[in-house]
Amino acid sequence: MKTRLIEKRQLNQQLLLLLRLGFVFVLMSFTRWLFYIFNLNSFQHVNAGGLLRIMLIGILYDASVIAYFNLPLILFTQIPFGFRYHTGYQRFLRILYVITNSILIIFNMVDVIFYRYIFKRTTTEISEFFFNPAENSGSLLLQFFIDFWYIVLISFFLIFLLFFFSRYFKSKSSVHNRKSGWYLRQSLWLLIFSFFTFIAMRGGFQLKPIKLMSAAKHTENRNVPLLINSPFSIIKTFGSKALKEISYFNESELRGVFSPVHNVTGISKENDSLLCKGYNVVLIIIESLGREYIGFYNNRQPSLTPFLDSLFSRSMVFDGFANGKRSIEALPSILAGIPSLMPADYPSSPYINNRIQGMGTLLKNEGYVTAFFHGGNNGTMGFDLFSVISGFDQYFGRNEFASDEFFDGNWGIYDEPFLLYAVQEINKMSQPFAAGIFTLSSHHPYKLPPQFQGKFTHAQNDMEATFCYVDYALKTFFKEAAQQPWFEKTIFVITADHTPENTYLKTSPDFEAVYAVPVVFYIPGKKTSYTGEDAQHTDILPTVMGLIGTEQLVFSFGRNLLDSEYPPYILNYMNEIYKIIRNDTLIITNGESISEMYDLYSDPSMDLNLISSARSSSEPLLNFARGVIQQYNNRMIHNQLYPLYEDIEWLLRNQ
Repeated sequence: MKTRLIEKRQLNQQLLLLLRLGFVFVLMSFTRWLFYIFNLNSFQHVNAGGLLRIMLIGILYDASVIAYFNLPLILFTQIPFGFRYHTGYQRFLRILYVITNSILIIFNMVDVIFYRYIFKRTTTEISEFFFNPAENSGSLLLQFFIDFWYIVLISFFLIFLLFFFSRYFKSKSSVHNRKSGWYLRQSLWLLIFSFFTFIAMRGGFQLKPIKLMSAAKHTENRNVPLLINSPFSIIKTFGSKALKEISYFNESELRGVFSPVHNVTGISKENDSLLCKGYNVVLIIIESLGREYIGFYNNRQPSLTPFLDSLFSRSMVFDGFANGKRSIEALPSILAGIPSLMPADYPSSPYINNRIQGMGTLLKNEGYVTAFFHGGNNGTMGFDLFSVISGFDQYFGRNEFASDEFFDGNWGIYDEPFLLYAVQEINKMSQPFAAGIFTLSSHHPYKLPPQFQGKFTHAQNDMEATFCYVDYALKTFFKEAAQQPWFEKTIFVITADHTPENTYLKTSPDFEAVYAVPVVFYIPGKKTSYTGEDAQHTDILPTVMGLIGTEQLVFSFGRNLLDSEYPPYILNYMNEIYKIIRNDTLIITNGESISEMYDLYSDPSMDLNLISSARSSSEPLLNFARGVIQQYNNRMIHNQLYPLYEDIEWLLRNQ
């Protein structure tokens, strides 16, 4: 009986390979279901039929990465030589099978959790984190294992199943006397497997191989992360950082459609009272604080942010949107008006050495002294380097703070002591000055200083408790700042780098849940109020320069928020697809055509795709999107991220 059972587990090389690869398909599908279950809030709009369709089409993308990763295994298994039956060689194939496909499983399992932070599948940008010694990646990885131990446990279990399956079925050796017919048959099998592996890698028999953008043909853009898998996302973004030149319009037409060069001196008459010539500028970027968690925006009681609520009631408040989902994407948008409208974030792209005119540079031209503050490890996400690139002369980080008494054990110095330290250093700066301040405590693993443990009892979880803490820290900061001689003559700009993981509270429409952040201007002594108007990160630079009354031209893919003649718009890019809002209409496009179109005013949850019924009215929106894309790609490629002589000529002719 035992002998017969062992014989049944002995298979020829072709069947053995198919069974092993088939089991990988099962595990990949299982991880996709886990991804769906753990991120159910993001996919509640998907009905049962749509979900099943996504899961089935997802097999196509699983097949592609399984073929890519297992190509060596397939070739080594099917080579038409007798040594492939040797015990040592079969052991090598089993090890290769387990290691190769464990990598697939691990990447997919990481995104089961990581997706809630970035709302997309992991790309090659992950290498920027793991290979940057300033990121403290070892400690953070250990913290991930501790906090999400159940994901680690499930991952180990799946890898164990992979290992068990690799040993359960074994290779059956053919007869030792192999004749020419055997070699011919085995060579034919090699060709057959190679052919279908090539087809699987390409994603089918179509003319062009599938890529990230291809997924949008099968489902709505917001469902793409569920359709694809993480290894596919990594493969398809590897080496894809270079942009292609675009020619939708000639140069004279292009500036009429969209121009990133602004003359911000023309503040509309109703806003003349806001002119702040010679005022200091303090830019505060709050880690992960989405609008959804700010009482001013949602009237939640008790509020997590009572101080900010009070401050915002005396401020010029916009319905803000981030231009991305990661901190490394936020800084270029805020400090230089440059969103990451490409597969790589701008600081990690080949274009990072392009000439730009950031906030620090423009303000220094107006006589300002500049400094940037972030309590994290010096070098984390390249904040120190990008602040220098955008014109900030001094950088104050964990090293400059020079004491780990208030180190949180992961990211850097707790917010309250570091914000007070920032006030001390700002006091040493001559006026007018510009200071950027980036907080960090409201970030996973959401740790509080010991004296604040259990203090915020109205918070529903650790994440909300850190929002309460940063609100308290900002109250302390403003209390201290209000006593300084420079306070009354300072423009305070408050925003967040991106939204949080958004797991616990789901009250916002889908687009807002992903991108909605505060954009607020507080100017002591100036009468301001809530505008209800949309704004984005890239609007901050031209608006600050407009407030101080600069006569310089400003380069930004945003607008001066004080210019009532320029309609609001929002730019985002994810999974090789552009999302652009204008006049309360959201379009999702690849630049060639619009795949989705929603009226966010009447349909904020994006249930009704209008593109089939409103194709004629979508043409102006598509042209605007094309103008943005052409300006972005071509200026990025040709190192023209600043006002050109041709821009000046065009502005003179059209004003």
